[in-house]
Amino acid sequence: MITALIDLMGTYYQAGNPGQMAVLARSILAAIPDDIVALQFLGLALYQMGRRESARQAFAKAVALTPRRRRGDRLVTTGETASTKLQREASAPASGLSDAWRHIAHAMRALGFRGGATQAYETSLAARGLVLQAGSEAVPVAGVAGQTR
Repeated sequence: MITALIDLMGTYYQAGNPGQMAVLARSILAAIPDDIVALQFLGLALYQMGRRESARQAFAKAVALTPRRRRGDRLVTTGETASTKLQREASAPASGLSDAWRHIAHAMRALGFRGGATQAYETSLAARGLVLQAGSEAVPVAGVAGQTR
């Protein structure tokens, strides 16, 4: 079911339908109130509709709920919640949402959420399958695609 929700979100995004993205994000939030992905896509939809203050509120809540981590750390959970699964599915290379994550990063940066924007950009790269191999772990590239460190 979560994969179907992600596919539908991608369909609405690619069709340029922020109104339907907002409706779907709100539906997810009704079932999973602290879902970071739904909050970020709601923020993007509101931003695209010109509702900057509402977008800022959605992004602020997403940032407040995002676990703090150091660059390169993996988010580890003891049990996979629906929110965690939605995040994993939405950032998978097969999700088709890399461009949406890039636009989320742009909107977050424009509204002053630099840390959240960086994480959204890293998610965009991960959704494209662009990772840098560091030792035995894959680490998202934080710079321009194709950039090496």
